[in-house]
Amino acid sequence: MRITTEALLMSPHGFNVAKATPVQRAACRARDGLPLGELAAHPDVLAAFGGAEAIAALPGERGIKPMVFWNIASARTAKTTIAVAAAIVDSQTVDVSGLGHGEIPRISILSLKLDVADVPFTRLVATLQASPVLRPLLIGEPTANMVRVRHPSGCPIEIAVVAGGRAAGGLAARWSAGFIADEAPRMTGREDGVANLDDALSTIRERLLPGAQILPIGSPWAPSGPAYTAVQEFFGKPNENTVVMRTTGPAGNPSYWTPERLERLRESDEVAWRINALGEFLDPESGLLSPVAVRRNTRETPIELPPVPGAVYAAAVDPSEGSAKSNGFTLAIVQVLRERPHVSQPAVQRYRVALAREWRGGDIEATWRQIAECCRRYGLSTATTDQYAASANAALAKRHGLTLHKSPVTAASKLEDFTDFATLLHTDLIELPPDREVRRDLLSIRKRATQTAYQIILPRTPDGRHCDLAAAVVSAVTRANRRGSVSAYREGREASRSARRALRPRDALDPGNNFSWYAPRDRRHSPKGI
Repeated sequence: MRITTEALLMSPHGFNVAKATPVQRAACRARDGLPLGELAAHPDVLAAFGGAEAIAALPGERGIKPMVFWNIASARTAKTTIAVAAAIVDSQTVDVSGLGHGEIPRISILSLKLDVADVPFTRLVATLQASPVLRPLLIGEPTANMVRVRHPSGCPIEIAVVAGGRAAGGLAARWSAGFIADEAPRMTGREDGVANLDDALSTIRERLLPGAQILPIGSPWAPSGPAYTAVQEFFGKPNENTVVMRTTGPAGNPSYWTPERLERLRESDEVAWRINALGEFLDPESGLLSPVAVRRNTRETPIELPPVPGAVYAAAVDPSEGSAKSNGFTLAIVQVLRERPHVSQPAVQRYRVALAREWRGGDIEATWRQIAECCRRYGLSTATTDQYAASANAALAKRHGLTLHKSPVTAASKLEDFTDFATLLHTDLIELPPDREVRRDLLSIRKRATQTAYQIILPRTPDGRHCDLAAAVVSAVTRANRRGSVSAYREGREASRSARRALRPRDALDPGNNFSWYAPRDRRHSPKGI
């Protein structure tokens, strides 16, 4: 009797997914080259393959196993479990009659990194070892990244985690009994990287044994790369060579992706919601911040908040060459508030953009003097800045009593800072000034999906700006949120003390004066532990 992926998935001696959904079972049958039978009329299955006409065109309806089966599915829909079950099935059904003595074919598991590919491999090995039915297939002891199983002919077949390497060199030099590309939607194409999925697929196709299959799996991600191209070209249009299946979270695992869970996810992370609820690839480029959130968190007045003695502030400067027709110097000063919604709840840290200004076309020396004066008004003698002409700017700022702390900006740190800012804003923890330029700059920030992550894009306008005020505001909030709160609080405290000393009566006949006529400073917003 022929072993099938569906039987192995659901069997207690296999992967024990006893309540596999119709979509999961349909994936097993379609990838094995078997008719869908009664599953073909299920609405989730119809949607997963692109309609009734697409199902009728599946090669499995004619008993043909497709060479490439793309399983693009939301998280927690058993796509990895189906893939490793398929690997075991193929290790027993692939045609090895054409191999010579000593030739050992391999089923390769490739992912973005070796430690990521270890996940399906570990699941596969654990199932082989635990099953009394499958355990006799093992040959010797598994290693950290390779296990050997016995084909019915007696031929050993390796199942191994591999690294793609340059031009997929790690996949060459042996026959292939199958290939699993884990997280395939996040892999680049030939035009985007030396180590890429296109080269891997080309290398494997040349070495596939009869009955072997290429099985790229993963959740939708960036609208580019081989996975996205395959979906655009073959979803709803299968042929004997390529079948594409797309599964949403509710269809693939309704007990996990409940309406309540999806609604919570939609409120906290719309990107994850679109991937898991809808099974969609991301928009190529979209706004980072919600216009609704920006409007909701913009105060009515004033544009600049007056300094509050003893308050906590943090400042950031985004410098430039100072030309009137290009980027300007921008300064943002943020006030830090610590509020306790209820006596039984922990304090929450909020941020108010007290000041956001831009200088263009003026003398650089004069610009730094004005920036230093603004900082001094809020009791600040330090500000953070990026690496642009850091040494020269630090020297100029120092002349006017302002110390600059350089915070180098990389693509990774930029992504983290801007997404953290977005989270704070969308949870109503940032108050913005009613400044049109600030609003325009913030709403101009774009996020662009790449194969591995997002990129933050600050578009350049015809007048040479690129969201300069937004960059300064984000940097100031980052300083306050991660590093600047304590130091900014101490600076504010010292500034407050200095101001009170200056106002203290100098009456020699009243040597006992000890500020008893001042109201005690409000400590409600002081960082804990200071």
